[in-house]
Amino acid sequence: MKEVQIIAKLADLQETDYHNTLVLHALIDILVAKGLLTHDELTEKVNELDSQLSFQLDTIAQLSNAISRRQTQTKPLL
Repeated sequence: MKEVQIIAKLADLQETDYHNTLVLHALIDILVAKGLLTHDELTEKVNELDSQLSFQLDTIAQLSNAISRRQTQTKPLL
């Protein structure tokens, strides 16, 4: 029964992702058609945000590793 629930949740997530992707494409097409955005501007912003997110994820991973190393080195007081 639990597997069926997990599969149903995955299907819901896929449907939501598909819907969000359609909405995003529609918004981009409208903005480009109105001359408010170019594909080059969009590509530049996507790359910028991707770099920022990658940096943040790398920083979090490094902090997590440092904390894990520190916890394994710390001996209990009692």
